[in-house]
Amino acid sequence: MFDEESIRDLDRRAADCWPPFSQGILEGWLLRFSEGVSRRANSVLALEESGDSALDLRVDAAEKFYRQRGLPCRFQISGAVQPRGLDAELERRGYGIEARTLVMTADASAVVANLADKSDPRYRARLFSGPNTGWFQVYGAGLAEGRERGLRCRLAEGLPTPRAYAVLDDGAEPVAAGATVIRDDWALILCMATRGGYRRRGHGARVLAALAAWAADKNRDRRLFLQVETDNAPAMALYHLAGFQAAHTYYYRTQTQAAPQNADQENA
Repeated sequence: MFDEESIRDLDRRAADCWPPFSQGILEGWLLRFSEGVSRRANSVLALEESGDSALDLRVDAAEKFYRQRGLPCRFQISGAVQPRGLDAELERRGYGIEARTLVMTADASAVVANLADKSDPRYRARLFSGPNTGWFQVYGAGLAEGRERGLRCRLAEGLPTPRAYAVLDDGAEPVAAGATVIRDDWALILCMATRGGYRRRGHGARVLAALAAWAADKNRDRRLFLQVETDNAPAMALYHLAGFQAAHTYYYRTQTQAAPQNADQENA
C-alpha cells in the first residue's frame, strides 16, 4: 500500500483528471461542485491546510457552501486527508460513510501483456481524442435518463488532455467503452462501461488493453491507476486479471443531518 505522500499525489492527479464544473477553495480544501452528479465532482478534497481557522469553523463553511447549492456536504476521506482529525469531526457531526473505493495501480505495459490473450480480430477497440456518439451510447446506457445522464456525459466530455476515448463494437453495435487521461508518468483509467447483454465476453478487457497500449505508447514506463468501488465484483475481477494491485482506499463522509433552515440568514 502507498504511503501518505504517494496517496496525496494520486488523489491530486485523480482530481485533475475528473474536473468539476466549478470549485471553491477553502484554506487549501477544494470544494468541488457539479450540480449533484458524481460524488467525486461534488465533494470536498481535503489534502492541504493553508489557513489557521479552527476545524469546526472550516467544516461549517464547507457545509454552507454546499447548502447554498442545494446539496449535502460530502468529504472524500483517504489516508492523506488534512487535518488528521477531520474524519473524527465528521463522524461526531453524524456524517455517514458511503462508496468505499479501492485505488489500484499497474504498469501500462504489464496490463497490455496480461490481457494479450483477450485479443480477437473480430473485436477491436477504436480510439478517439474525444467522445463520439457510439461512446456516449455505451457510457450513457447505464445511467438514469434525463438530467443525470446529461450531466454525467458533460463531465466525461470535459476530460483534460492528453486523453483517449475507446469504443468497441460487437457487429454494428457499440458495446463497450472507456477513457484515459495522462498526467505526467501516470494515466487514470475511467468511465469503463459495457452494455447489458454484452458482458462476460471479454469486451471490457479489450477496451482496457487498448487504453493501456495507448498510454504505454506515449511512455513505456507509464503507470496506470483507477478507482473502483469495493462492491463492484466484476470490475475488481477484471482489474486483478489485468495485474492491478491495491494502492490505497478512500470513502466519502456525507452529511445526513438536516441543516437549520435559518442557517444562512443574515443577522435580523
